[in-house]
Amino acid sequence: MTTTPADARREAARRRSQEYRDRRRRGALVVSIEVQPGDVHGLERLGLLPRGDRDPYAVACAVAQFLTGARAVADLGAALFPAGTDAA
Repeated sequence: MTTTPADARREAARRRSQEYRDRRRRGALVVSIEVQPGDVHGLERLGLLPRGDRDPYAVACAVAQFLTGARAVADLGAALFPAGTDAA
């Protein structure tokens, strides 16, 4: 069976719709962000992005990894320094 360009477009549209529904179900958002050169260098220094890699998908994956880790760091901070306690 051969597929026509119209079939391929319909299949791609079906996949996008399914991915959109899956993200919505999970409560995930798709956002556009601007990443400065210093941010990219920081991702490299953290080992989240190979040095010199400027592929937008690789940078997006590195940013997503950073944000996932940030949640764990925030949880650690909350455990070490509970709100409402005097740090002094």
